[in-house]
Amino acid sequence: MNMEPNGTEAAFTGKGNGTRSGSLDEGFPLVLVIFYSLLYIGIYIVAIAGNVMALLTCFKNYRITTSILLVYIASLASADLLFILLSTFDYVYFFTKNWPGGNAGCKLQGFLIETSYSASILTLVAISYERLRSVASKTLARKQRIERRTIITKAIWVFSAVISVPLLYGYSVIPEEMTGNSLCVNNVSWGDKGRQLYYSCQAVFIYLVPLFFMIWAHYRIFRVLKVHTQKKMISSVESKQRKITHMLAVVTLIFFVCWSPFIVVRALRYFYAYEGLELWKLTQLVILLNSAVNPVLYCFYSGQFRSAFKDMIRCQWKLNLRKLSTRGSRRHRDGLHSYSPNSFADKSEADHSSSSWNKLETLKINNPV
Repeated sequence: MNMEPNGTEAAFTGKGNGTRSGSLDEGFPLVLVIFYSLLYIGIYIVAIAGNVMALLTCFKNYRITTSILLVYIASLASADLLFILLSTFDYVYFFTKNWPGGNAGCKLQGFLIETSYSASILTLVAISYERLRSVASKTLARKQRIERRTIITKAIWVFSAVISVPLLYGYSVIPEEMTGNSLCVNNVSWGDKGRQLYYSCQAVFIYLVPLFFMIWAHYRIFRVLKVHTQKKMISSVESKQRKITHMLAVVTLIFFVCWSPFIVVRALRYFYAYEGLELWKLTQLVILLNSAVNPVLYCFYSGQFRSAFKDMIRCQWKLNLRKLSTRGSRRHRDGLHSYSPNSFADKSEADHSSSSWNKLETLKINNPV
């Protein structure tokens, strides 16, 4: 029986080739090990920082404007963040050659990874449907209350968790024959046939059907926008809507570009049509890359996200300045500074700098860019 390792493990260990051994000594040059490790670390840092910032931006702006789009982007960022955090288990295995999470961790990781993937693609479906409604019928889109629309996001996550429940049964930890190390595999409890059936249904209903719907939805959206352009009906608001629609279309495209190779290769492996390691390893890394790309796309296409990101960085910088200023004031009160003419001169310069800074902030508020 072919023992297939969990999740992104094959991206680092090379397991999943039908053997019970997957150490780096079996055909993995040190150069590749270093390359994939550095690539993973880079993806990990960008994905964590970017998605945390995206979530904070959505939360900050949602308090100002209750946009359903912010809810959907927060859902995507949450799924990406969950996915990249779960990959930490596999990266630890890269160094220890032993599954670190135990049997419960093996089951839970497989379940949560599939949940985050399903939530991502179903959220993209909801976004496509929402944009189609908004473009095709603005009046109809406005009638639906925000509370009712946010229920869709909650339903997406609940449904994604429900359809991933079989993996809690399918995944289990077994000992590796040669070394006795723990392997997290997903075809012992339900066998090859059970695994093939589950992932075949998953590929059809949680990949192909959403893919065809989103292709159709975006085609309809761009056709409507093209008609508006030809009739010169584009206002400033509609111009922003076009940019948002373009951004979401690119996010959807990148998602399928990153996930399609993995879905195809996984199907080939589970039906024993392909047993190579290089392509399998590459597709695993590409799906991790998708989690880091999305926040970059939000900033690239959305001025609102760029401004929010900059504001957060500036706020942190100003907070650090205030802390330094507070420490300086405490030292002054404690008598650490001598009362010399130079000391008063420094204080005057500091007051002048503070006054200039306050004036600059006032000008920014009264005359926004």
